[in-house]
Amino acid sequence: MSPVDTVMWRGDSDRRLRSTICVLEVYDTEPDWNRLIAAHDWGSRMAPRFRQRVVESPLRTGTPSWQVDPDFDLHYHVRRVRVAGDGSMREVFTLCEQLAMTPLDPARPPWEGYLIDGLANGKTAYFLKAHHALTDGMGAILVLAQLHSKSRDPIPGKPQPPAPPVKDLSALGVLTRQVEEEIARIPRLAGMAFDGVKALTDPKKALSRVLRYGRSVPRVAGMISPPGSPLLAGRSVSWRFSAFEVPFDAIRAASKASGASVNDVYLGGLIGGFRLYHERMGQPVEAIPVAIPISVRQPDDPEGGNRIAVGRLSGPTGIRDPFERVLTIREQVRAARSEPAVDIFNTIGPVLAWIPGPVLTQFSATTSQNDLQASNVPGIPWETFVAGAKVERMYPFGPLPGCAVMATMITHNETACLGLNFDAAAITESELFADCIVDGFNEVLELGESAGRLERVI
Repeated sequence: MSPVDTVMWRGDSDRRLRSTICVLEVYDTEPDWNRLIAAHDWGSRMAPRFRQRVVESPLRTGTPSWQVDPDFDLHYHVRRVRVAGDGSMREVFTLCEQLAMTPLDPARPPWEGYLIDGLANGKTAYFLKAHHALTDGMGAILVLAQLHSKSRDPIPGKPQPPAPPVKDLSALGVLTRQVEEEIARIPRLAGMAFDGVKALTDPKKALSRVLRYGRSVPRVAGMISPPGSPLLAGRSVSWRFSAFEVPFDAIRAASKASGASVNDVYLGGLIGGFRLYHERMGQPVEAIPVAIPISVRQPDDPEGGNRIAVGRLSGPTGIRDPFERVLTIREQVRAARSEPAVDIFNTIGPVLAWIPGPVLTQFSATTSQNDLQASNVPGIPWETFVAGAKVERMYPFGPLPGCAVMATMITHNETACLGLNFDAAAITESELFADCIVDGFNEVLELGESAGRLERVI
């Protein structure tokens, strides 16, 4: 396990910091159960990490190991449930909230999949939950794509990789691997030391670099972010989901009209919603602390694990004009991406991995102070099917690592699907908040003069 994944895994020792990522898919009909199980079997052989469990170090420090579960059992991991009540989307989301808040079994590969029957109009849903240590958002989409097909009918001739072999991993084996990893880091550390000595040949330049990095660290660590909103200060272990959708063309049009990126428009819409919520609750604020992931994933990186850095923004809730707000966010995002210390958590990860979990959670201030964390993940841009059922929508829900709201957007077949996971103690008026997100987002979309508008699903 990588050091960053280790920090996420050990963070579960504090219930408020559980790192469970979720995706809800809505199908037009009921998929064939046997084909669905076969798809999971095939997908877990294509992405072997989903057959692996975490083996902790006997000292409970250092990076844990991944081991193929000798008792891997799809009968446990893939389940079938029926939604209560009238089968409405509200009932489905209530069920998914409860499933998401239930901890994963640390003795098994940390994921579960649920086929949800009983939706209105003959539809079916599928809910996947996995620990963030297993993969990041982009990696999750790559893995989920293994279950999808471009055809409703079975496709013959797919590659059939064998199941990954089971290898016994003892406590001594884990310790040996940890020592080998630390030894393997010596050349890199030596290279860094050599570069440092070499840089002294130009002391002025070296001092300038050190000072720039030193000034960057507090910004990346969130030490000089704006204070959190008093309105959103509550924290608990209760998650609530809300979902929205909008034609992706409407976001593109606003992006083109404003000269900003799709991600800038997305953030501008969210922060506009936060502005309206504070105003309508009678507690306006000028700015809120916002964090965004910055992907450092390379094409040749494995599908599992996390390849992300953190960017910090001062969400301009005091700016009423949507055009000005989006451009302000654009400049902040550019600055965040170019921070010298942007990758600091990956840099110091090997050190953090040796800190025991209960102590490590004390570092949660870097996330619990955030009022909003927002992620934009590329989805699957074409029509897809799962075991004979068409995938109509795909709603993502990130974890709440102590923040008030986690927003995630996936674009599926030209529809941008937005999933919000929020702390029930932070957002006390959930209906009003959802309405504010719709209004705030749509005032940004109006920049593009498109007919497309954000609509609330639930």
